[in-house]
Amino acid sequence: MSEKIKLCDLSKCTGCRACQLACKQWNQLPAKQTFNTGTYQNPPDLQPNTWNIIRFQEISDGNGGVDWLFRHDACMHCTDAACVKVCPSGALYYTKYGTVALDSGKCIGCKECVFACPFEVPKYDPETDKILKCDMCYSRIENDMEPACVKACPTGALMFGDKAEMLKIAYKRAKELGGDTSVYGDKFLDGTHMI
Repeated sequence: MSEKIKLCDLSKCTGCRACQLACKQWNQLPAKQTFNTGTYQNPPDLQPNTWNIIRFQEISDGNGGVDWLFRHDACMHCTDAACVKVCPSGALYYTKYGTVALDSGKCIGCKECVFACPFEVPKYDPETDKILKCDMCYSRIENDMEPACVKACPTGALMFGDKAEMLKIAYKRAKELGGDTSVYGDKFLDGTHMI
């Protein structure tokens, strides 16, 4: 079975949050009331019931205005995942596609993965005494479907496919964009399955 990768082309993201909503719908994650904190980013961070978010970064354009940068944030599905290494119960594991999934029935709520993840992705849910995280829609991938967030993306900012194909697309796009554009996640931490 070939490794799969989710490609995020930040230059195409409009911050619409369709990926956030699709994730909640597909995974039947409950909505929680949130409050305006002075930014368009809502909720402010990943949560046990919110497995992907659009991060909004507001920067001065130098002329008194503001430019917005949007970034899809979810589990990076590391090739050498610290969360998998430290999980004493085997609840976190690699799928045959190279992604990191969670068997919540095995989770003992120890939070070792929460402390180990360099991206602060696994979130502890005190109501269930377990952690929760994105599994890149493993059940969809198993049925030859793309992750819900990718399916919902209206601009093509999110893509999904075989690792070699996605890397080829990523490097071609980086070359087209020029400047200091880079492909993040290809080699960092021995590679991730979200680039």
